[in-house]
Amino acid sequence: MNAKNILKTLALAMLLVSACDKSEIANDENAEKKGFALPVTVNATRGGDDATKATYNESTRKLEFSAGDKLFVSGSASGAGKFAGALDYVPATGKFSGTIYTQNAYDGTADALFSAAWSVRAILLPAGYDSYNFLSISNNSPDVAYDDVVSVSTANAFVASETAKKTGVEQLSSEQVYNTYSSGFALVPANAVLNFTISGLAAGEKAVTLITKYSGMDYDQTISGSVTPNASGVATFAIGVPNNLVIKNVANNLTVGSSKFTLPGNTSLTAGKIYNITRGTGATVNLSTKNTAYTAQNGETLTGTLANNVKISIADGATVILNNVNINGSGTWTTGNYAGITCEGDATIILSGTNSVKGFYSHYPGIYVPENKTVTIQGSGSLNASSNGSGAGIGGGIGFNCGNITITGGNITATGGNGRPGIGGGTEACGNITITGGTITATGGNAAAGIGGSNTGSCGDITITSGVTRVTATKGNKNSPNSIGAGAFGTCGTVTIGGTEYWDGSAYKNGGDTYLPTSPLVFPAP
Repeated sequence: MNAKNILKTLALAMLLVSACDKSEIANDENAEKKGFALPVTVNATRGGDDATKATYNESTRKLEFSAGDKLFVSGSASGAGKFAGALDYVPATGKFSGTIYTQNAYDGTADALFSAAWSVRAILLPAGYDSYNFLSISNNSPDVAYDDVVSVSTANAFVASETAKKTGVEQLSSEQVYNTYSSGFALVPANAVLNFTISGLAAGEKAVTLITKYSGMDYDQTISGSVTPNASGVATFAIGVPNNLVIKNVANNLTVGSSKFTLPGNTSLTAGKIYNITRGTGATVNLSTKNTAYTAQNGETLTGTLANNVKISIADGATVILNNVNINGSGTWTTGNYAGITCEGDATIILSGTNSVKGFYSHYPGIYVPENKTVTIQGSGSLNASSNGSGAGIGGGIGFNCGNITITGGNITATGGNGRPGIGGGTEACGNITITGGTITATGGNAAAGIGGSNTGSCGDITITSGVTRVTATKGNKNSPNSIGAGAFGTCGTVTIGGTEYWDGSAYKNGGDTYLPTSPLVFPAP
């Protein structure tokens, strides 16, 4: 079995409706399809809550089918012979409809055809799947529609751009059924999905290889492709691993360009599960060993509990992984006059595991974002960021401006100190705040917003997109005008949530006067 041309296998159960007439396709030498047409309407379901997805509804947090999804059905049955066809999802009915072509004339219903078939399979492909060149359809003869063979090339199982990764993960879910039918198709996933975030890479396209093997055998199957890191040196991509393969237990079983990584081998991968894997190209630094100030460099991984009262910084332009970091700041103006983590310039922080960062001196935030710079937080781990008095959880503090804050992923809890937001500025100006992914819980202090401005300071534009899993913002108290936006005596730029502008920089819009003050403000609404 070649890993670059994997036949998709299937399993099933649930509700089929309707069949109807059939008519012979004209036996024209120019006809693209020949066979006997059988109109079909099918109801398909997913097999279990752990099944991966074709489309994830960010508002309802449920797995759903959507317009453009296709269900490819094929098999063999007595009398009808071979059959195959592509059914389109119809949102208005919640069913898949289309035409199945049979090799021989067939007088029965589609329900009877599938029930009598000794071989039947169905594959769900989400909208746009074939535009990524994952899908190929081949025929034993060029004009026989009922003999379609659906396969997926793992050579194309990589998605390089961060914005496309979610789509790639959905596509690699590969939901299928095989050789079972009971009044419908209950789809189950056939692939595990490895969802990678690799930091510290140089610019330019990178070849990727993952060494796998067949379960119970020692026969290697190397899955290969290529990725391109973003401007921060981070490559995010997904690999679909069929359920008959496991990662081989050898050193350097993952290669990204010239960087080599060793993933745990021989671990059973559950079909339908998404495994988030974060790695950096640099050293792993245990904070428990640090007794002097330390600046993390590009590609490094920070881990452990900071045992001493020392300043921890991230170098300008660096991408750093936080992996089970615990920084519980405690200091005074003379001992500990700094944030829990100080970003010296533009920085990307990738979250892995469980992390907690608290500012040292009361004037500073948990994570400081410098003026005119951008700090991006992403990853699949969690972060609890807080002040030790009067700073933001993430952003600014007392007496200095802060820069732009971008959050694209992670499970983040940010708590502001007295008069400060959970995410945003201090007493002075803050840049733009952009949240496009992750689960965010932000709570402001007295007279401050949960996300945005402090009791006195200003902040730039605030943009929260529909790509987030959930944002929960709580204003400080009754003296705080907004859960998201300006604080009691501060200002902010435009506030746009889910594509709707609720504040234009000077006045509420589109019901923002009741929406933004809601506390807690939850988006998307549960």
